[in-house]
Amino acid sequence: MSAQNDIARAAGADVPAVGTLLPQFQAPAPLKGLVPTSVKIVHADIPLVSTVGTWDVKCIRDALYAHSYGQFFGSGRLADAILGDDRVMATVGSLTSGLFSREIIIEPADESDAAKEVADAWQLAWPRFASTSALNESEAYATLMGFEAAQLVWDTDKPVWQPYMRPWHPTFEYYHWDLRRYIAITQGAQVVIEPGNGKWLLHAPFGEYRGWIRGVVRAVAEPWLMRHWAMRDWARYSEKHGIPIVKAYAPAASEEGQRDSFERAVGQLGSESTILLPRGVDGQIGYDVEYAEPTDDSWQSFPGLIDRCDMAIVLAIMFQNLTTEVKGGSFAATSSHMDIREGGIGFRAEAWSQTIDQQVARPFAWVNFGDPDLAPHTRWDIPKLSEHAAAAEAFNKFSTALEGLSRGGIKFKDADAVRKFASIRFGLKDLPDFTIGDPVQSMGGGGK
Repeated sequence: MSAQNDIARAAGADVPAVGTLLPQFQAPAPLKGLVPTSVKIVHADIPLVSTVGTWDVKCIRDALYAHSYGQFFGSGRLADAILGDDRVMATVGSLTSGLFSREIIIEPADESDAAKEVADAWQLAWPRFASTSALNESEAYATLMGFEAAQLVWDTDKPVWQPYMRPWHPTFEYYHWDLRRYIAITQGAQVVIEPGNGKWLLHAPFGEYRGWIRGVVRAVAEPWLMRHWAMRDWARYSEKHGIPIVKAYAPAASEEGQRDSFERAVGQLGSESTILLPRGVDGQIGYDVEYAEPTDDSWQSFPGLIDRCDMAIVLAIMFQNLTTEVKGGSFAATSSHMDIREGGIGFRAEAWSQTIDQQVARPFAWVNFGDPDLAPHTRWDIPKLSEHAAAAEAFNKFSTALEGLSRGGIKFKDADAVRKFASIRFGLKDLPDFTIGDPVQSMGGGGK
């Protein structure tokens, strides 16, 4: 085909470039082919009833190798195992709660009455769509895998159709390289995931194409395994050294029956508190028991390795690790790390806003109101801590300046103009309504 195209071009024919006629290389058209009846289809997922009980280096590397070229059967199960770790669970929980506990803001597409009507309907639909479990599960897998797909199930019994999000486990997905699409394996067939078509949501914060390469599972899998090995070995170490080795001495010339009885008695030290120790007639040769207890500090390698693995896990998920990296309780360092955490949450919030706007709000506006361009904008309010401090300082200086000007005899005529000036020059947006009056007279006891 390539040779024929070259010949045709040499003859002056207009031959399209490679990919221009293939749908997988076209610009996204998420609502193309969407009809209200198509969103009523519900795909049955495959129950995930089997797990991998034990992971070793080979299993993990095989899963990550398959993950790198778009096969997620192994890495999806690996993500399940990693999410069961206490350090990972706490870190991901901190991330999701830090995002989804923020105030949600829904803004109309424009100032038209139609856009405001859609925004009001979406405001009512949001709590049922964004259930805590669905969002938290989707964000957890999106963090570990680099993507997360969810089926949109619609309740069509009411005048305004209500969408619900049902996360699809990544174990039953793979990437089709020819189609440049993710494929969901259902009970009945393999279904192409078309983001934004009203049936599927695909949250890929690092992009749909090879976004899985940025999945945290690739960074935390080995530290997670090493952490569990270190805890296992530390437990074995504690078992061995917490119950010291018992050295039993017996005369070489003692009777065999006596030695056997003595050995049995020593073996029961864990449950018996006393033992009879015969002695030799001359006081030099006899039976005895002695504990061999360790005196070295080799145990310190275990918490050191666990701390290092903890740091690697938290760094990959949260972009920072305050408790391990910052020493001495530095306020500046703490503020810096909190800003990094807030920045990571802000990145995820923006990614979710784009996903919801394009893949849920637009189909919602289309099936219910006939115009996807009326879809409202959904976002989480994620101000940085430093922004709060800067706004407070600016407001304080602005108030002090107003007071000084007022006491100096300067009066402002238009409160709206003052509010606009403060917004542009000082960054003080959304100042509440206020009036301009005469300055309050001092209540001091000075003379006339």
